[in-house]
Amino acid sequence: MAVWIIEPRDPLIVRDARPFGNIAGTRATSLDFPFPSTTTGGARTRAGLVDGIFDKVLIDSVKQISVRGPLLAELGEDGEIKGLLFTSPADALLLKPDHAPTPGIGDADDEDRAQLIRLYPLDPNPGLTNISDVGQNLMPLGSASPSKGKPHEGAPRYWHWSVLRDWLLSPEAEKPVSLRELGHDGPLKETRTHVRIQRGTQTAEDSALFQTSGLEFHRAELTARGGGLGGGKRLALVVEVDENGRGQNIEEGLAPFGGERRLVMWRKSAASLPTCPAELRRQIAQDRHCRLLLLTPACFGQGVIPQWLTEELGGVRPELKALASGRMKVVSGWDFARGKSGEPKPTRRLVPAGAVIFLKLKGEGDIGRWVEETWMSCVSDEVIDRADGFGLAVLGTWDGGNLRME
Repeated sequence: MAVWIIEPRDPLIVRDARPFGNIAGTRATSLDFPFPSTTTGGARTRAGLVDGIFDKVLIDSVKQISVRGPLLAELGEDGEIKGLLFTSPADALLLKPDHAPTPGIGDADDEDRAQLIRLYPLDPNPGLTNISDVGQNLMPLGSASPSKGKPHEGAPRYWHWSVLRDWLLSPEAEKPVSLRELGHDGPLKETRTHVRIQRGTQTAEDSALFQTSGLEFHRAELTARGGGLGGGKRLALVVEVDENGRGQNIEEGLAPFGGERRLVMWRKSAASLPTCPAELRRQIAQDRHCRLLLLTPACFGQGVIPQWLTEELGGVRPELKALASGRMKVVSGWDFARGKSGEPKPTRRLVPAGAVIFLKLKGEGDIGRWVEETWMSCVSDEVIDRADGFGLAVLGTWDGGNLRME
């Protein structure tokens, strides 16, 4: 497997499902972050190039290339990966502090302070069963103690790997944090207004204004005090590509990518994706329970309920106990392999990145080995979705204990 950096040169447009045609006032709206199908399609297209032109004879072979990602990365001055960021976990709640500043988080101002609350599976009151609406006896989630704070509107969408690693290993029930130290919101949306130009006169055409919205991967940062602009962050997408077969034919260089054929730079990285910490593997094997965090959206045949993930693997059979998830995402696309103009792909619902699945590990198999095989693998139900990068996951500790719902 090889890690590739995809660094947008211009604001990147990854279109949502809303129509965008030759109509005055239309808007091309971008997603907050590319789906795995976008980056996987880009990698496979690069692998199928022959003398700069995609060879349709290679369609079947490039479809066999497995891709993991995309993930968000911060780059250093040398263009190499400085650090990875991941969607904030759904079992973490950031609230506005309802008390005076707490020692231990430096001189952060009020807007930067927050209380990080861990969400646990709860045992329902007697007589209250099957309280979920997904046809499963899943446990609800809640905090260890009542909280008066309100959700913090400045909660970052992405966490640094160092912060997430600690959260996966040993999350605290509640602690004060600095939002800047947790992470940031990733690429920001930039909106541009355009006008159609008449060929004959080279003047603007009446009633022909339109807008495009793209993701800006080079962002300035606000200073801690005063709100002025400080240093900037150089962001990029990261994918890991299987180099077997045509996967080794990907070349570095500029290439069009996403909507409006915006340019990105493909560059091979010497870095690798995070490996499973040994202490986490040992703790999960001891507890026989774990949390599974989705790093990319996952596609399950039964909505939010995974099927392939709960099948026995190496004598270990995971059982779904609870889950925390945001609003479902919707993905479609266009299959250009079917004829010159292609055909639309069916619309599907995805469990979003950041969702957390609580599992009980049954069976007599080697749980440590199961952890290693599941770490940084894709857990969607269908083989093709796993190869496309949907459902990339890591694991976290959970002792299997539940709090009593009061």
